[in-house]
Amino acid sequence: MALPNNFSEAEHLQDLFRRYANRQVREFFSDLGGEDWSPDISTTRGSLRHGATHKDDDSLPMTLLRWELFNYVRRLKFDVPMIGTPILSHDVERKYKPQIFLNFIEDLGDVDAGYAPVTGLVSFRLMDHTSETITPAIAQTYANRIRSNFSVGGGYVWRKGRTMATYTDWNKGYQLQILCRSDSNGRDLIDRVLDIQNHTIDTSKLVIKENQNESSAYPIIPPNDRIYGETRRTPRKRPLADVRFQYAVLHVHGLSNGIPLVDRTSLYPSALVS
Repeated sequence: MALPNNFSEAEHLQDLFRRYANRQVREFFSDLGGEDWSPDISTTRGSLRHGATHKDDDSLPMTLLRWELFNYVRRLKFDVPMIGTPILSHDVERKYKPQIFLNFIEDLGDVDAGYAPVTGLVSFRLMDHTSETITPAIAQTYANRIRSNFSVGGGYVWRKGRTMATYTDWNKGYQLQILCRSDSNGRDLIDRVLDIQNHTIDTSKLVIKENQNESSAYPIIPPNDRIYGETRRTPRKRPLADVRFQYAVLHVHGLSNGIPLVDRTSLYPSALVS
């Protein structure tokens, strides 16, 4: 059968793409409703679903932008650090213990022009558990404590700076390296992290280090350098920034994806606590 006289390749392609893409968008945001969902941008997930849904009158650039947004949101769901596969039974005991990741990011309104948002990541091991012994009920307990320590109100703000606070206690699963503005800032964050497992700080394991010439070691505006044939700004070292808690993920060895424990972003509808 020949193509119709008024056939448009562009319209045909966009129509196919729209039906395919919108089906995936509906499935991803199915917690908000089905095909009869009424657009509601008062929530983060509602705003993202509306933004990612293709419309009949979309131009090609709009179609591509909506799809790029949707792919970005989908990637976040699986953007969890992964742990390797065990090889020998006598590997370091803590290496494959369950691990919790706390993720932070700078508020978009505070991001300096020309730079990406500053991020922060804190992780620790659950040395009292293994892949076999940890359960959803245990994960829920950790999620509740993380919510209390990091997610209430507007979310805990980690004041990142140039002072390095380290806390190492291998037997309890900690090897923390916290960039902070002051001793008290660093200790407060470490206190909250340890409290998730009902632990308290052992000051003999806490070390605070400061550079004696911070302005030279970590300039606010980094120098330019010739990179890949062009003069480019080099990355900032230890930028001063307030990064806000976003979500926490539990990684259990043997599971291909992390388990969202707490989520302030509304990107993880399956999070145990939102």
